[in-house]
Amino acid sequence: MPQELGDALTGIQLTPEGKKPQKELEFITDEKRAAVFSEPARRQMIAVLRNGIDDEITTEEFNKETNERIIRKRNVKRYAMSVVEIVKASAELPKSEGLTKNQVYHHLPALIEAGLVIKYGTVTTGKRTTDYYRRTARGFVIAASTGTNEKEIRKEITEKCDRMSRVFHLDIPEGRKDELIDLCMKADMLSTSWTAKIGERIMEDVADPEILEMYRWLMEIYAIGSPEYMDYAKKIRKILFPND
Repeated sequence: MPQELGDALTGIQLTPEGKKPQKELEFITDEKRAAVFSEPARRQMIAVLRNGIDDEITTEEFNKETNERIIRKRNVKRYAMSVVEIVKASAELPKSEGLTKNQVYHHLPALIEAGLVIKYGTVTTGKRTTDYYRRTARGFVIAASTGTNEKEIRKEITEKCDRMSRVFHLDIPEGRKDELIDLCMKADMLSTSWTAKIGERIMEDVADPEILEMYRWLMEIYAIGSPEYMDYAKKIRKILFPND
């Protein structure tokens, strides 16, 4: 579905890449591309571009019968953003201190080279030009090792377990939280060995978000064949649901 540009991008000159439609979903099966996500600043930039920015579209109509000009404004979400907009929006991300302009300019080339972000187009206002950037896909599925170190993985899994406990009212015993995190880490690292194997079987561009559900289902089916993974899963289940 074409994205609405918003008033801020009026008169934008699109790049050749910007003229191509954005993919709905893309599976990242190459470890080099996946490794780009291991850098926190790049992850924040990807997240900001996923969330987009509020904009509006203004339309004008002239009513000949009443001799009146009618101006209407409609709120839209825009997903092509300038460096300044990325910096401003990054400060609003949860648990983020925000990015600087230098950080964004430093990491943009790596995101573009990895095929995760494109220069979407340029708006010229008088003598000033502003470049806008957009993700190549609305959603990314990492189906390869990101190269993230163990400390970062533990931090992410700890935050996920804490949130899961709150959202689903899971009474995880204080003395078993570290055990739960260790088991989740082992299961996650083991599953990484077959995520790319399944992702590489996709033979065309993914345009249907339902394929993500199919992918997850295939991951679950594949996991059943690993006794080691199933052992971790059973132990995790016992901690999360001790009375079932």
